[in-house]
Amino acid sequence: MNAFKQLSDLSAIGEASREPRSMAIIDMGSNTWRLIVVEYVPSLSFKVTDEIQEQVRMGEGMAELPVLRPAAMDRGARAAQIYAAFCASSGIHEIHAAATSAIRDAQNQKRYLARIEKETGIQARVLSGEEEAYYGYLAAMNSTTLANGFVLDMGGGSLQLTRVEDRRPVASVSFPLGSVRATEGFLKSDPATPKEITALTEHVRAQLKSLDWYKREDGMSLVGEGGNVRLLARLAQRRQNYPLDILHGFTLSYGQVFSLRDELAKLTVAMRRRVPGMKAERADISLAGAVVVQEVMRRGDFSELTVCSQGMREGIFYEQFFGAGGDEAPPMFEQVRRASVLNLCHLYRFQENHAEHIAHLVLSMARQIPAHLREFTEDDFDVLWAASMLHDIGVSIDYHDHHRHGAYLILNAGLPGYTHRELALIALMVRYHRKGTPDADDLSPLLAPNDDARLVQMVALLRLAEQIDRARDGGVRDVTLTCTDTVARMQLMVTGDEHVPLWAVERHRDFFTQAFGMALDVIPVPVDE
Repeated sequence: MNAFKQLSDLSAIGEASREPRSMAIIDMGSNTWRLIVVEYVPSLSFKVTDEIQEQVRMGEGMAELPVLRPAAMDRGARAAQIYAAFCASSGIHEIHAAATSAIRDAQNQKRYLARIEKETGIQARVLSGEEEAYYGYLAAMNSTTLANGFVLDMGGGSLQLTRVEDRRPVASVSFPLGSVRATEGFLKSDPATPKEITALTEHVRAQLKSLDWYKREDGMSLVGEGGNVRLLARLAQRRQNYPLDILHGFTLSYGQVFSLRDELAKLTVAMRRRVPGMKAERADISLAGAVVVQEVMRRGDFSELTVCSQGMREGIFYEQFFGAGGDEAPPMFEQVRRASVLNLCHLYRFQENHAEHIAHLVLSMARQIPAHLREFTEDDFDVLWAASMLHDIGVSIDYHDHHRHGAYLILNAGLPGYTHRELALIALMVRYHRKGTPDADDLSPLLAPNDDARLVQMVALLRLAEQIDRARDGGVRDVTLTCTDTVARMQLMVTGDEHVPLWAVERHRDFFTQAFGMALDVIPVPVDE
């Protein structure tokens, strides 16, 4: 069974398997150790429910000698003790711990991991550079629409690059170009001197020079993961007063990275800590991160990258959630956008039959309206479908104002695979599916020039479909639309009582006319069930 069908086919899931489970994944990184807790229902839904992080700087001093320093080992051991106690107190027994660059490269890794196991019971797996790149690849494949291009994953100790063709990994490499290692090896002054920055830049270029498979081709895009990429995205968002507090899916341009690198280069570490959006614990390594990311984009000839807030941790989760897969079937969704919508639907216990019927009615009407009479195109059908499936999830909070609650949930939970513009359109459709004139308000900067008119028409279809199935009984099987420039004749294929849909539609005909400039004539047509 493929991953998308696993998530969408409820009939194939036994009641016993729907019991929620919790998994802890510990990322023993070179800069920070992070623990995430994922609550999941096998084959149905999942969400991150907790996160703990401790800055341990395991890679401290390793630019000079590949040995873990006593102070760093003590910091890591303390973090591991906290994580073990947290899992024990929370009743989490499924724990996956993975060590990356600093521990991987350390000559004393075995002795140290034996100490961690003895003191905490945590058995850590040391990932090779290729394995680390693979898990970053899985995270990108399950949360973005990348089909052809590259995944950049930058941590404190290393940088991974993976080439993707038709959603499969065809080449990968790991470089010791993490932000901690680059800072210690090159940027030793405060502030860094131009000579130091130039030396780091030339070093990165020399490392990347041999990659003949890393170059943008037509149809290729770049996805960026890791704390350094997220930090740059956060700084860029703060600079432009970005209307969403979501990093995943944000488009970070080469120009923004170049500008941030130039700004950070002029500041001391203390001054960087005061930059809006800066994380204090990353201030000292932020410049090196910017230099490396900029050079990776320059070498690949990419003018922008798409930020992925997931990474190695989530990649490990997907492998466990779907099974290890294999060369023929990597553990990933076949359709990320649809899977992310269904995941959110299940998390907020949507009314499945009603939502699916609304989606059918909306898309049926959308296809029957002549292209010259509508502002939306077939490219928007996925947005129409997503809003239709999610329009009532706010009821999980409260029926009253559930349109507002639903929009809030969508904007804050996010929909991996959709752009921020599409996310805004979906949330706005849900926000206005009951009443009111659509107003983008604070989300306007995310929309395209003609999206105001497009939004009104898409809301009109969703609102009309909601009224057609107002009784939530599927009594109107389908809709037939015949449109002229001035009139839309709508036939409702009714299998039951027609009174409720006719009454409900009558109250919203004017909004349809406002959206499309056509009068709406509604005709019930009885059909056999």
